[in-house]
Amino acid sequence: MEGGVDARFYAILVTSGAEVNVATIIAERARALGLDIRSIIVPPRIKGYVILEAHDPGDVYDATRGLRHVKRRRPLILKFEEVKKLVKPEVEIPALKPGQVVEIVAGAFKGMKARVIDVNQSKGQVTVSLLEPLFRATATIPIDEVRPVEE
Repeated sequence: MEGGVDARFYAILVTSGAEVNVATIIAERARALGLDIRSIIVPPRIKGYVILEAHDPGDVYDATRGLRHVKRRRPLILKFEEVKKLVKPEVEIPALKPGQVVEIVAGAFKGMKARVIDVNQSKGQVTVSLLEPLFRATATIPIDEVRPVEE
């Protein structure tokens, strides 16, 4: 749908915490009524909104009419770029170099210190050598599970 103008994105304001339930009901209604709702998105970072992709705003109205948790009758029209920003997760990847000391913040080795051996940015993994005196080993773990130690 990269440059297409045949469908638009509509943000529906719903009760916070009821986004998944509303999305499920809208999907069932669209299937039962034969509405042209192409996709339903529950943005992970924004509470209280469900985004619908549809050609006709009348289909959006029919899909949401009378639903208990819909707060606003008139949806907001969104651009594709805005939807892409809402859906794409923001992961802060620390800048790591071989030889750097890091602390493991998640997983089986949580709380241990380690020295970076190799960084694979494309796979999002880092190979580390654990610095614990009783537990010497190397491990390959996700890069977002480590954080650099200030020295």
